[in-house]
Amino acid sequence: MKKRYLLLLPVLMLTACGELKGPEFDNGTYAFFMWNYPRMDVEAPSGFIERGDSLIYEKIEITSGKTFAKPATDPVREKYEFQGWFKEKTCETLWDFEHDTSKYSVYLYAKWGVSQGEEYVEPEYTYPETFLFNETFRVDGILNMPVVDNKVNLTTAAIGRLKASPDDVRFAVNYARRADVTLTVATYNESSKVIHLEVSSGETWDITVVDVTAALSVASDSTYYEQKAVNYEKDLDIENYHIALAGSSSMENWATSGKDMAPIVTFNHGIGGTTVEQWTNKLLQRLVLPYSPKAVVYYVGVNNIINSNKTGTETGNALKALFDKTHERLPKTKIFYVLINKLPMYGHFQDHFDTANAMALQYQSEHNYLTCIDAGKGLLKDNGLPNAGYFLTDGLHMSKVGYVIWGKAVKDAIIDWLGK
Repeated sequence: MKKRYLLLLPVLMLTACGELKGPEFDNGTYAFFMWNYPRMDVEAPSGFIERGDSLIYEKIEITSGKTFAKPATDPVREKYEFQGWFKEKTCETLWDFEHDTSKYSVYLYAKWGVSQGEEYVEPEYTYPETFLFNETFRVDGILNMPVVDNKVNLTTAAIGRLKASPDDVRFAVNYARRADVTLTVATYNESSKVIHLEVSSGETWDITVVDVTAALSVASDSTYYEQKAVNYEKDLDIENYHIALAGSSSMENWATSGKDMAPIVTFNHGIGGTTVEQWTNKLLQRLVLPYSPKAVVYYVGVNNIINSNKTGTETGNALKALFDKTHERLPKTKIFYVLINKLPMYGHFQDHFDTANAMALQYQSEHNYLTCIDAGKGLLKDNGLPNAGYFLTDGLHMSKVGYVIWGKAVKDAIIDWLGK
């Protein structure tokens, strides 16, 4: 008998004032202080698996409309630092115990940061769910591709992930739900190419998978690009919510990226020679979307200018389209863009590099989901020119020493984001 899974979450309703109203347990009004990190899975007598991140640290009775005190002692977690009680599971708004009140039972969530002086440990990641109040459950997509007329267009990597876990493909479903409704069944039938979904409120869906990989081939541009993409698509061990490294040769040639970024878990799908448009129109869907990364780091654009004779403005506009498309498909994913390096033998393109970088920085100022990383500044001499010692003799690609500096800047930016 297959185990069924139940994600235990508080039932919430939205009042006219926008306040989250919780159930009043035991005929009283309570504040529930939640551990808010994965601790253990417990199999209930019903056969459901209860998720450990819903465990309560402390429960206190409160007076409706009055302030209340926090627990007398803070929760303790090895290698993590407690940073306060927050109103959301994603820890965006700190609860003000001197002024905040609630008319109803309320859930507060512990936020955890890395302890000072400890070896860095990548924080646990909680996918930010979307809750509904006028609907029970809504299927938004499968592996970040929209469902239209009960069909979804997927590529080799996405379909491979479904095949690898056909009895439980809940990881692949993009959805929004009412807080008391859970996705109970999500299976994939390889022969019929149908994803079957059931939710606790009784609704069911059958979604047909359409393989569109051939339409997204880059073989006509380069057989190397296509073979590299095909090789990446064979890797079925990549899990959801890690960090994707994508782009052209400077990303592909970062052979030590896994080690350099550790303990942050990344996967590198860089392909040398590729342009911004190839990532926007084809490779994004094939090599990034199937893994639902919590962040994606791009280094791309150099080939637009050097090889395709695009201007800085044209390249900047292409980058904006890439950021737009990435955010459209991955609205809860952070995007990083590593600015184009100054290059020892390509100074005659520098005005175009500067223009493309400036347009990316302008985009960053208008969209909080993008952060630009100036990793290349560590490769410069005191006079502002690139240090050839950090590059190979082609004056384009970085040496091992260059990657130490460049890679650390990328890692530091990721750690800074993860710690917020």
